[in-house]
Amino acid sequence: MNNVKKISPDLGSTTENEKQEAFEYLCQVSETVSCGACCGLYNISGLSKQSLEKLLRRRTEAFKQVPRTIDGIDEFRMQNEGWTPPERPFPDFHHCVFLGLVGESEQRVGCLLHPAASGNNGIDWRGLSYYGGMACRTYFCPGNKQLPQRYLKILKQTVNHWFLFGLVVTEFRLLTAFFEAIENKAGRPVTPDDFRKSSEATNRFRDLLEIKTNWPFRSVSSPGPCHYMFENGQYKRQPVQRKHPDIPVSAYETIFTELDSAFDSEQDLRMAEAVLDKLFSEIAEAVNHC
Repeated sequence: MNNVKKISPDLGSTTENEKQEAFEYLCQVSETVSCGACCGLYNISGLSKQSLEKLLRRRTEAFKQVPRTIDGIDEFRMQNEGWTPPERPFPDFHHCVFLGLVGESEQRVGCLLHPAASGNNGIDWRGLSYYGGMACRTYFCPGNKQLPQRYLKILKQTVNHWFLFGLVVTEFRLLTAFFEAIENKAGRPVTPDDFRKSSEATNRFRDLLEIKTNWPFRSVSSPGPCHYMFENGQYKRQPVQRKHPDIPVSAYETIFTELDSAFDSEQDLRMAEAVLDKLFSEIAEAVNHC
């Protein structure tokens, strides 16, 4: 069988396991937390947690009926794929139709072609995907390369659902700005232990991350909660949009940029700053009193 091999049904190949020792492993974290962002998971129109879960559930159930043969899997791909339609936020970024729900309880996103996935009997079918098996086994996202391990550990232990985790874990500029603001308020670096000891810090930190999904100042031209995660300059983030030139630059300009913000007035900008200030202060207070 071309492009197909049988390996032990673990999280991946030897190369992957070796990299897990050098990095914080972010692809499959727990029974409910994982990431499929690099496979175009969020690159769909009308993105929401509910709509994406519904799509993945339907796809997962359909794939259970697919014969595990090259012809069977390729037929599934052709029925479900086509080329990425232009109405998706990033037309040239592929959305893999082999993303589904995996694990014993099927509560996290993952690759339906992975050797550990249900029904594959240890056979690695990822070579039949659009990017091929090598990309799956060797690619590590910007978050792993750009963020300190303590930040990644905090994310892994505080976020409890794959949808939010995958949306934020590749946002290294946004996360860096978030953590720096928290540490400025706290007067010290924060650690995973701070959040492990304080449920209040964990809950407020989740509220902060949810801004990625519900930011009220998002520009109408924004692609929405999703973002283009690759550092190749193809889809660049635009500067903060200001309706009037006298609306000042903010101390949170990086955050506002990464959130695709637009402000009609200085009052709107100050309201946005207040939202962030409140959350940063609450998190800092919680970690300093745990």
